[in-house]
Amino acid sequence: MKEAAQNNVVMMSQYEKPRAVPGLPPAVAGGSASLLNECRDMVAPRLMQALSIMMDKAGDEFFDLSDQTSHHEMRNLYLDAMTLVRDERGVIEKGFRQQFEQAFNREVRRDPLQGDARQQGGFNFEELSLVAPDDLEESLACGNIANSIHDACGEELFGIEKRMGVLLHDPELAHTGNPLGPELIGKSFLGAMKELDCPVKVKLLLVTMFNKHMPGKIKDVYRDINQHLVEKGVLEKIRVGMRRRSDAGGASQPGHAAAAAVATGSGGEAGLFAALQQLLTQGAFGGAFPAGQSGAVAQAQVPATSLSVVNTLTRLQQEQLGGLAGSDGSSPASAFDHARVNVLRDIKASSAAGAMGQMDAMTLDIVAMLFDYILDDRRIPDAMKALISRLQIPVLKVAMLDKSFFSQKAHPARKLLDKLAEISIGWNEAEGHQGGLYKEVDDLMQRILNEFDDQVGIFAEVLEALGLYLAEEKKQADALTGLSAQLVHHREREEIAKIMAHDEIRRRIHAPQLPDVIRNFLAGCWETVLSAAYVQAGEDGAPWRQAIATLDELIWSVEPKRVPDDRKQLVSLLPGLLKRLQDGMALAALPDAERDQFFSRLVKCHADAIKSGLDAHPQAGAAPGQEAGFVVQAFAAEDSAQSAPQGGEAADFTAIPLPLETLVPDPGFVQSLNAEACEVDDSEWQTLAIGDAPRQAATDDYDTMVKRLKRGTWIEFELENGESNRVKLAWVSPLKGLFLFTNRLGERAVSITPAGLAEKFRNGYAQVIDDIALVDRAVDNLMERLKQTAAIAQ
Repeated sequence: MKEAAQNNVVMMSQYEKPRAVPGLPPAVAGGSASLLNECRDMVAPRLMQALSIMMDKAGDEFFDLSDQTSHHEMRNLYLDAMTLVRDERGVIEKGFRQQFEQAFNREVRRDPLQGDARQQGGFNFEELSLVAPDDLEESLACGNIANSIHDACGEELFGIEKRMGVLLHDPELAHTGNPLGPELIGKSFLGAMKELDCPVKVKLLLVTMFNKHMPGKIKDVYRDINQHLVEKGVLEKIRVGMRRRSDAGGASQPGHAAAAAVATGSGGEAGLFAALQQLLTQGAFGGAFPAGQSGAVAQAQVPATSLSVVNTLTRLQQEQLGGLAGSDGSSPASAFDHARVNVLRDIKASSAAGAMGQMDAMTLDIVAMLFDYILDDRRIPDAMKALISRLQIPVLKVAMLDKSFFSQKAHPARKLLDKLAEISIGWNEAEGHQGGLYKEVDDLMQRILNEFDDQVGIFAEVLEALGLYLAEEKKQADALTGLSAQLVHHREREEIAKIMAHDEIRRRIHAPQLPDVIRNFLAGCWETVLSAAYVQAGEDGAPWRQAIATLDELIWSVEPKRVPDDRKQLVSLLPGLLKRLQDGMALAALPDAERDQFFSRLVKCHADAIKSGLDAHPQAGAAPGQEAGFVVQAFAAEDSAQSAPQGGEAADFTAIPLPLETLVPDPGFVQSLNAEACEVDDSEWQTLAIGDAPRQAATDDYDTMVKRLKRGTWIEFELENGESNRVKLAWVSPLKGLFLFTNRLGERAVSITPAGLAEKFRNGYAQVIDDIALVDRAVDNLMERLKQTAAIAQ
């Protein structure tokens, strides 16, 4: 025991021993520990100063956000975050510095995370158990901090890592982490908040402020540290892509071949895994193959996946299941203290990975990098990432047992990952974790962890079960969407009906010698009758045709009757005409007094028409009276106003109220929603307006893009308060081309004109979320990274 304890002690004095280290001048070779301490003492106060400034800004911003949001829960979260910054900032700042300095010292001493697990040659199951939802979201937040710093400080980090490697006598940092790295900073910040008594969502709000304000300050710190070390003579010049020379002269050839194969597409899908193997032979990501040995050769030299490896992974998978809940159904925090987001990285770092065959080690590398991409995908909400991440070990087992996972898009495990990512796009926290889609996915992931050993058929069964749930959910969503579509359709039909009726009246209102009483009746009562007839059956319906015929007969009846046949026709026409006029007045709800007054005046108009016909010298072209002139002028003014451009109005959404209790569901609308495509034709690209003023033709790519949108397309809109909202295109109106958008469940429906939607794309307030499958995107990203790294390595 004493000897083992001594073996675990690493004396800092060993860093003072002069060593010939490339990049470290002999004069300071023995003072690497001193330089490391200098770096720590320079960085710690600078980070504290930056954190203090960030806290000041965070408090003000949380107050502003709470004042701007209309969402009750978010307002409370912002206020809680503001209170946290005000009351606990001292604890957080002090804890951050303490955590940072302790973590720095551990990395410099190369303390193992779990020494017992490394020495036992196996997994530490407590360390690798999956985390509870809150703990995993905190772990994801740590990854987000690291990514934010990486994005802002890429160039500076390259120099920091190379120079830290020299000072630690570990040029590639193969045995320790970067003591100044983004991961360490992220863990230190979250560690400082770990014991605070506040919800994890409040902590995550503070993380967003960290990501917003800190990376730029950290970049300045990294730049100064690099300059300090250069002045001390540590790697005064760094060549990008610098690597150790290989004794094998032909070591670079496999990487070139793989990159060329990927670039030209040779080998097709079947050669995908082989191409990944060849790219990883360069060792850029810690690949398992020795330099100069191609993936194809290595595959022939190693045995198939050993049963012991699969059994070990299955044991770990079962530990995941057991670690998710205690005996009372709760999630013990102590079981997750050392858990990480990508557990495959922990497996790779353990001694068990060294016991794997080369093929299995290669597969572990590739699957770990795939999950790096998945867990960093901003399209997937963090809570859903936490569920998907439970498939890390099962997917690793699948890939080890069946390499077609990488090449066959129809592989059930691959299809399951793609489907989970697809349905996650529209999910949000408002749906909750206790039911609905989240609970269904949670249960299915637990089923895989519980039942999957080495039979991949479980993935097909889970995929089928998920499909049945989604089909039932879609029925309910379509029913709600159908009601919203009915309301939009009804509104549009009413609007078009008013336009059509107004247009028919306008074309006749200017008839010469039309009595004032008839002009007013047409512009008022009968325009309402025409509009109702159009809504009832459309332009081809009998009500519309009858209303138009009555309109024309009424106008003809008051024109001068100069021949006997016209007078006889008027006499025979009047009974039916008067009956239809009376029915129309009832439909328009014209008061009885106005109705009686109109018929009295109509009798006089008919008498005047007959008298004018009998008069040998009638007055021709009498000018309309003052009242008639007012009606004509009013029509002209209204036409001009409604035909004028509407400015920014087209870009506004129109909310569709729910529930739509006054509408009776129409099965036809739901059926129309199930069409495979929903696209605006050229004939539908017009917006009707009085005067038939045509819409200007499409002028740029944004108009064309809107015309080509398909039903089911997800679009992310940026809101005025800076937040974003994801909705899907549920329906396109065949009347005016209006777009109807809903959330995943068919709720919160809004409509917008094609012109308004194109304007939002044009101004950057909307963007389409592409529908490329998750694994395809992950593999493409991995290929590109490996090709770039292989190219640099040459």
